[in-house]
Amino acid sequence: MCDVSAEELAKASLIALVVLLVSSLPYVIGYVVSPPDREFSGALVNVVDYHSHLAKMQQGARGEWHYRLLFTSEDHDGAHLQIFYVALGHLAARTGIPLVTAYHLARLVSGFVLLLTAYLFSAFFLRRRALRRVAYLLICFSSGLGWLVLLVSPTRPGGITPIDFWLNDAYIFFALFTFPHFCLVTAALLATFLATLAYFRTPRLCYLLTGGLSVLVMAIVHPFAVLIVDAVLGVYWLLLWGIRRRWPGREATGIAVMGLVPLPLLAYDYGALQSNSVFRAWQAQNFTPSPPPGYYVLGYGLVLLLGCSGAIHVLLRRDRRRLFLLTWVVVAAVLAYSPLLLQRRMVEGLHVPLCILATLGLFRYVLPAIYRSRLAKWLAGTVHYPRRRFRLLVLNLLLAVTFPSNLFLLASASVAAWQHQPPFFYLRTENEAIDWLGAHTHWTDTVLAAFPVSNHIPARIGHRVFWGHWIETMDYEGKKRLAEAFFWGETDDAARQELLQAYGIAYLFYGPQERALGDFNPEDKPYLMKTFSNSKVSIYRVVIRYGQTGSFNSPVRCLARWRRDKCS
Repeated sequence: MCDVSAEELAKASLIALVVLLVSSLPYVIGYVVSPPDREFSGALVNVVDYHSHLAKMQQGARGEWHYRLLFTSEDHDGAHLQIFYVALGHLAARTGIPLVTAYHLARLVSGFVLLLTAYLFSAFFLRRRALRRVAYLLICFSSGLGWLVLLVSPTRPGGITPIDFWLNDAYIFFALFTFPHFCLVTAALLATFLATLAYFRTPRLCYLLTGGLSVLVMAIVHPFAVLIVDAVLGVYWLLLWGIRRRWPGREATGIAVMGLVPLPLLAYDYGALQSNSVFRAWQAQNFTPSPPPGYYVLGYGLVLLLGCSGAIHVLLRRDRRRLFLLTWVVVAAVLAYSPLLLQRRMVEGLHVPLCILATLGLFRYVLPAIYRSRLAKWLAGTVHYPRRRFRLLVLNLLLAVTFPSNLFLLASASVAAWQHQPPFFYLRTENEAIDWLGAHTHWTDTVLAAFPVSNHIPARIGHRVFWGHWIETMDYEGKKRLAEAFFWGETDDAARQELLQAYGIAYLFYGPQERALGDFNPEDKPYLMKTFSNSKVSIYRVVIRYGQTGSFNSPVRCLARWRRDKCS
């Protein structure tokens, strides 16, 4: 498939281990410095989605294969979705490994697979080992110029921060630092492309099987990634047809296999989502738009600039193999602003072809120009500094300029861990109360709590909550308003009882986060019975019977009338 020696692969593996070790240091700090009264969650970036993944694992750990949304109160049938995390929960339960430990082990293993796959993918397009090493280092460590943006012009409140610090899909290191499924699906994406391109050159069955297996992994973990495969391969095939001026039959066969293999899984996913009203609402809320183009330009920074020079080299040389890299970049840019709900997800894996193109531009244009520059000649003639060494110095400096955003990411995560910042750390008293719920109630007993506790409960014990996730809670904004109004002291008890009854809420979680929302006192409420208490948290069981509530028809209408009366 590609000419890579065992020695090369061993060095790439060693670098991969170093990268994974570096990406894990903030987590180590989080566990080491946890104070007696707080417990580290295991996440330091995007804890909301991290808890969503753990909630999926919780369902697998209790023996289920049908996935349900635990961050919403509506009853609904499950389906074979989100299989990666559900299966990881099964594996953790069978081996006795804690879910958080299993999660991070999966992150490390899938990250290692991703980096080795990325090296093999780079080797397919770069023959010289020096170019492969530079491309690999860029893939492992590079990011954009977001660090410079923050220094020059910090983001105003409510604005969009540079994508270097929040768009996991855009960078390999960010994926390694956060979510294992990003690593796995990107590795599968690269493997699919690599196997398909190898089949274009040499039509062997093993390449089709490898590509077919990889695209199946994508269809299971991130079904939308199949769209990237189909679009990129389809456009590349059309370009080959135009260049050769004859039908690319072998290529058509390979692309057809990659397109047809995942169809049964995609058809099942579509049917499961469309036949379930809760899943339909979930998908309708799952809108992840791309930021303005300038954010991508700054987000890829020097890598993008060098990549443009590499693209010029590919076009001038009419290099058909490397034309694939340019095709991927252009197609991803179009998909990122196409009328899709998952716009910014279309840049998944894009970092890899950009780094390879950047390496080509660096070695074909930038370094030769530096070698022939007047400064290099002056240094060689005046201070006897060899031009080759000067070129190597410039190469190292250019590589170093691509790293600071990731260094900033690691530093900020380490500071958050050192300072025990919420929501990455939870009070042990809160966790004690959540664990009591896990031991004494059923997962279908819906719990009402304030955010972020409501985001934490499904992840820790796999129980259902009234609200807890901006995508996985049906009518998130409406439920957020209802939940917050519940804890206001001025809210009428009739409205509270109506809400509890209408949404089938079985337990009320009342701790520091809930007290911060208002001066509601649950102690004297006849419709709440205390079942657990510690120094910080109390848990109440809802004991409403039908007919006990007020005259309002719905909690929404009830709270709306209360707000109207207050404002008037």
